[in-house]
Amino acid sequence: MSLIYRKRANAPSLTHWIYDYYGEIAPFAHRIDRKFALVPLVLLKTVEWGIYRWYRTPIRRFYGVKGNELIYMITRRCGDRCAKCGIWKNPEPDSEHLDLGCFLDCLSRLHENLYQVTLTGGEPLTFADDVLRIAEEARKLGVPMVLMTNGALLTEKFLRRFGDLRHVLVVSLDTVDPTKWEAFRGRDHYERVMRNVALAREILVDRLRVQSVLARESEADIVDVAAFCRERGIQHTIQPYMDFDGSWHGAAGLRVSDGPCAARKNICIYPNGDVVKCFDHRRIPIAREPLGNIGREDIIEILCRRRATEVSCVMKSCNLPCKQLSCNVPVVLESVPA
Repeated sequence: MSLIYRKRANAPSLTHWIYDYYGEIAPFAHRIDRKFALVPLVLLKTVEWGIYRWYRTPIRRFYGVKGNELIYMITRRCGDRCAKCGIWKNPEPDSEHLDLGCFLDCLSRLHENLYQVTLTGGEPLTFADDVLRIAEEARKLGVPMVLMTNGALLTEKFLRRFGDLRHVLVVSLDTVDPTKWEAFRGRDHYERVMRNVALAREILVDRLRVQSVLARESEADIVDVAAFCRERGIQHTIQPYMDFDGSWHGAAGLRVSDGPCAARKNICIYPNGDVVKCFDHRRIPIAREPLGNIGREDIIEILCRRRATEVSCVMKSCNLPCKQLSCNVPVVLESVPA
């Protein structure tokens, strides 16, 4: 299977090299806070890219400082029954839930290469104690953390501890219309979530974000969500809808990025410890099976395998629908129909 990517027909073109270079340099430059250091650091990064572009070690894309995002789907369990999402339909049994120590070991092994660790689900706060343990370890290792939540299980005790750790909380809101809430979320807890958002704003201040999913079913509501956030000084982001076994439909007019897939440098962990580059990359034939499992293997050994490099290589030039996600094409409010 690996030999198929060595055929001359698939040899990189000049355009491919340009996309590859831009995909490495653009996110790196974006993370440089001190603008006077931008040019020298970009030049050094260019030298590094040139070395790894021509000297093809198995983990050349894993090398570098703060170049990867670690994304942990800590659970598929969720108390909501959102129409946009089907993850909650297949909760993992206790026997298939990764031991927390295995993830903490993975985080420790990778932390020098991570610019961020993201916890998602399901609903991560189903395991609130584990989330705080990970947040504490991330803080100790100097890795910023982002926690995605539906907001229903937030408590003042959790928020104050999380706030002390200086991480970012993202609450998912696709509508602020109480008459549509239950249809969107499958639960009648509008007042509770709104109270929790207000409490999170008070405690976390500018480390609270709100994210909305842009779909045909939600596009009329997203302008109102944006206004709700603007009035409260909350940063609002939009993520295009992707089908994770839900019943919603993608919004029209979204384009697929022309550049290399940004997710090729991700390191994603499923609730059972399976490692993939992207939660949607199983659309790629060579990536249908996980790269390994951190419950049984060391993460560095998994990422050093030939297939991990081959999957990243294929992801540079693929144009699957998931390339419309905001990691590749940030969606601004002005692009959403009013």
